[in-house]
Amino acid sequence: MALNVVNLVGRAGTAPEIIHFQSGTVLCKLPLAVNRRSRNSDQPDWFNLGVTR
Repeated sequence: MALNVVNLVGRAGTAPEIIHFQSGTVLCKLPLAVNRRSRNSDQPDWFNLGVTR
């Protein structure tokens, strides 16, 4: 089994949205703004993150 790891460092776009399911699973959704070092732009790249537990 291959595992890919990505580390993103940025700023949260909004407060995290936490959803509890009846099965006991918890989902946390969060937009994250990340600036690129190599780009001369004020616009960040946006990532929609979703983490389950």
